[in-house]
Amino acid sequence: MKRIKGMGNLLRYLICIACVAVILLPIGILIHGSFQGGGIKNYVDILTKYHIETYFINSLIISVSVVVLVVVLDVLAGFALSKLNFPFKNGIYIFLLSALLLPAAAILVPVFQINSKLGILNTYLAVLGPYVVLIAPFNLLTIKNGFDALPNTVLEAALIDGCGIVKTLFKIAVPMCKPSIVMAVIWTFLSSWNEYMMAFVMLRKEEIMTITVIPTKFQSMYGGNVGKLYAALFIILVPGIIIYLLMQKFIVNGLNAGAVKE
Repeated sequence: MKRIKGMGNLLRYLICIACVAVILLPIGILIHGSFQGGGIKNYVDILTKYHIETYFINSLIISVSVVVLVVVLDVLAGFALSKLNFPFKNGIYIFLLSALLLPAAAILVPVFQINSKLGILNTYLAVLGPYVVLIAPFNLLTIKNGFDALPNTVLEAALIDGCGIVKTLFKIAVPMCKPSIVMAVIWTFLSSWNEYMMAFVMLRKEEIMTITVIPTKFQSMYGGNVGKLYAALFIILVPGIIIYLLMQKFIVNGLNAGAVKE
């Protein structure tokens, strides 16, 4: 019996190792390719010769702005849809979630035309709106599930003690729903940081480009210089990897929030 159990544990470990290997293989290929040609000089050139800090700053400004907009909107909407009663609540919720079915490519041309007529192409505003529309629905689902898990009795007690709706939301509900909100912050930041299509189409001036557009620029500059191209790709991945490794506990807790309800 112990032998069978030991074999089962060994099989699980082997499956886990195989899954990790499949996930890490592309990153390993990327790192290996980044040293082709110039070795570590590829990274030095990317970091020192091409003003990559400008692209990092652009991506950071856009990502932080999107995080603030998405989280504020989803916290307000999630609380209202979870704890307040008003007409057509379920219909509004389903309508908002329907944006999950909307691919970025489907709205690319209309958004470009709207931005062109508004005169905001090659500005941060050109991508802020589309990012919020595309990212907010998933986080609304996450945050609402977190609010659904909060006992109504706690919120009712706060209201009886004299707290208004707004104070109850920010003093009681938001702190108790922290895992879901932190999950929304992480997911929004990573999604906006890694987005390529909208940024490539809407931000054509070099001084406003985001970090994800840089490999395309380098590819046209270097042609077959795989080393510099791969080095640029890996540099783009580093912030996302660091954030995920540091915040993976919050990601798991946020995804689990709402699994048990009152």
